[in-house]
Amino acid sequence: MNARRPLSILLLGWALLLPAAALAEAAPKPAEAAPKLAPDALLRHIDEKMSFTSDYKGVIRLYETRKDGAKRAMEVHVYRREADNDLLFLSTKPRHLAGMGTLRIGRNLWDYEATTGSWRRNTQRTNLLNTFTCEADFDRSRLAEDYAGKDEGDDTVNGVAYRKLLLTAKNDQVTFPLMRIWVDPQNNIVKKVGYTASGRTLRTDIVRSYQRIKDPLSGKHVLHYKEVLETEEQEGTQMVVRYDEVVLAPLDANIFTKAWLESRLR
Repeated sequence: MNARRPLSILLLGWALLLPAAALAEAAPKPAEAAPKLAPDALLRHIDEKMSFTSDYKGVIRLYETRKDGAKRAMEVHVYRREADNDLLFLSTKPRHLAGMGTLRIGRNLWDYEATTGSWRRNTQRTNLLNTFTCEADFDRSRLAEDYAGKDEGDDTVNGVAYRKLLLTAKNDQVTFPLMRIWVDPQNNIVKKVGYTASGRTLRTDIVRSYQRIKDPLSGKHVLHYKEVLETEEQEGTQMVVRYDEVVLAPLDANIFTKAWLESRLR
């Protein structure tokens, strides 16, 4: 994994929009600019370098700050089986949320309430621990499958041009019907904003840092988020999401069962 990198010049530009104290880290340090791709080709390129074929497990640490100053810290273990689109979240902190979880098998989604030992079927995408961090944040990158891209020019900060694209959803299975992304000269996403279909801003993400991880099945190194600052626009709540202890390796199929999740508190 890469060590943290210093604040990028792009994030200095965003500092007028987000609290400066929150902008502690950045995307990978700029190197030689990559060739300019057509919008849809760029989306495919981003998907390819952020996708892997191995199973995934990691610890997600979330630090929430509400507009009134209230704070809370959470920890969730994430397991993903890429071949079958299976996904499992297991909450471990804080203590009163420990054992709660969400299990997705294919297109079927269930939430588990540890205090009652009960399962609830969900018919739509879910948010993590009643935050605005959502299930889709931990899925395989599928920008090219879900969106059509359109160039909106460049935003230049301190002499560096950051390409801006408007993405329009191709289906109704996405979290954001409209989205804007900003990419650096190496075609890494450094900022993204999600909107309703009418254009109302829902969430702004600043990618503070990435990590590179080797996919043992493909033998390639993939780019994965390390830390992202998410801001929910309506309530003004901010969430720092850290992707820690990431491992790409085969997972036991029993993990993706109700029995396995129920057994975590025994």
